[in-house]
Amino acid sequence: MRRGSLSIGLAALVAAVLRAGPAAAQDPKALDLPGFEDVSAGYEAIEAWRYDTAREVAADLWSQRAEDPLVMALMAEVKLHHGDYRGALEMYEQADRAGAPRFVLRNRALAEAARTTTEDYAEVAGDRFVIRHAPGRDAILRPWAFDTLERSLEKLSTYFGFSPEGRILVEFYPSAQTLAQVSSLSRTDIENSGTIALCKWNRLMVTTPRGVVFGYAWRDTLSHELAHLLIGGASRNRAPIWLHEGLAKYVETAWRAEPGLGISVEQQKALRRAAVEGELIPFEAMHPSMAKLPTQEQTSLAFAEVFTFIEFLVKRKGWSAIRKTLGRMGEGLSDQEALQEVYGLPFAELESRWRASLPDRPIHHPADGRLVKGARRIELKEQPDSPDDELAGLDPESRRYARAADLLYTRGRVQAALVELRKAHTRSPSAQLAGKLAQVALQAGDLETAEAAARDAVDSGSGLAGPNVTLAQILVRQNEPEAAREALQRAVDVNPFDPRIHRAIVDLEENGGDPEALAQARRALRWMAEPPRPVRPSSGTGARIRVHGPPMARVFIARKDGPFRPTRSLSPTPVLDVRPGPVKIRWVPPVGPAVERTFEVRADLDRVQVLGAEPTGS
Repeated sequence: MRRGSLSIGLAALVAAVLRAGPAAAQDPKALDLPGFEDVSAGYEAIEAWRYDTAREVAADLWSQRAEDPLVMALMAEVKLHHGDYRGALEMYEQADRAGAPRFVLRNRALAEAARTTTEDYAEVAGDRFVIRHAPGRDAILRPWAFDTLERSLEKLSTYFGFSPEGRILVEFYPSAQTLAQVSSLSRTDIENSGTIALCKWNRLMVTTPRGVVFGYAWRDTLSHELAHLLIGGASRNRAPIWLHEGLAKYVETAWRAEPGLGISVEQQKALRRAAVEGELIPFEAMHPSMAKLPTQEQTSLAFAEVFTFIEFLVKRKGWSAIRKTLGRMGEGLSDQEALQEVYGLPFAELESRWRASLPDRPIHHPADGRLVKGARRIELKEQPDSPDDELAGLDPESRRYARAADLLYTRGRVQAALVELRKAHTRSPSAQLAGKLAQVALQAGDLETAEAAARDAVDSGSGLAGPNVTLAQILVRQNEPEAAREALQRAVDVNPFDPRIHRAIVDLEENGGDPEALAQARRALRWMAEPPRPVRPSSGTGARIRVHGPPMARVFIARKDGPFRPTRSLSPTPVLDVRPGPVKIRWVPPVGPAVERTFEVRADLDRVQVLGAEPTGS
């Protein structure tokens, strides 16, 4: 879900003030500062979501005028937008002490909130993406996240005609509460709208699936948020919310299939009813964010509306027209002006024709059994690793039957448990009960009942991991390994923290199967049993260093032959504490391969040692 690029449009405000001159700042500190004009280009690039340009402007100005308070403030803003929160705070403080006007320091609190939240997060840099997550089990997400993001970027950049050059930061948060702490959303906004991810401040901000009951379509969500980043860049941040969300929703499935699959049967039916009854949500009511709509039902309807409007546009003139529309908006046209120019009709006429098409639009059913975003209500967990209530939503009598079945099953009375589950499912048909019925029937050796129940749960579109695991186990027994792999992949795409998935993958792959999938599953099971420990950014004490080097490169530190630790900072870094002796530095620049170099650090707490003015090799 897309939100505005800066708090209360700070970059636009700063750029406008800097262009207008010091007096417009209404800040006495601004009156004596030269160099407004040069710095404004950096803020304008940030406002336009052209972060590569902003980074280059800031690095160039820093190399010439590092003592300029406005340059310090711009560097702080660029560091914030590249995930170096500690470095941003240091730059904000230096800029403040050097006399920067208050209005360029307004995002200092955002940097502090992000720094506090992510201080001990793990960080892994790939060719195009950098993934951060809370220490522990969320490491399980990394291989699938990288795969999703890389495939998505390849597809979406062709649709929108834009791709950033630098590595893109992705942060996974352990709960929706954490997402609220680092964003402008409240917990109420998140609960009411079902929002569990954002694209803001040049990063994808995503709640881990273990923070949601039964998980959610987290890989489609990654693709959705990445789409926002590309749409913002392509349009220079001039696309309105309805267009942003419509495009992102329409292409969120492109990483795994074709665009246009991300709308559930229930959403399509609700959309048809709203169209017939005249209860569609106006596009302008979706501003400033879908997350501000009062209920999940309204949010779901709004997404269905903008999805089908994009579907309507793509069918008329294809993706070249979408690219041209975004490009013309980036050149200064409004959304309505750009659409009229490209599609040859006033926006009101386009909207009218789209509305008229909705009552007769066919209802499309997902063909692959995957969870479609919005197909079921998002239920947030208070604690990310708390167990799911497998009987959520059932009436008391059905819950009684199901609990009786659980008790009988634990006592080894599998057939009796099957009888009770059939009673519960007959009384209250649901994907949860069908999944439990399939699991118990499989244990009872009743493959026919097990397969029917598992397919019933999978085909319902509820997106539960368990029925897919059971179906995979059945398919293995039927000597259909490829179909079993597909079922297990659907389970991963919703909740990779279910150990049954990885045990089933091991069983499937350990005798001559896919060695990479086997290693990944074993690693996931190991991390579930003993989660990776936090890797602290500090490498000891006894010396203080500041790392320079390639501008805006991510910096990692290692001792001797030990593992590299993320500093979560960009060069030039804030002051870092290390133990004296040999220290290895790895720079991961915004673009291109990493560079490593070893330095000898002296024992000295009185002076800051600067490392890596010009690293040239390992």
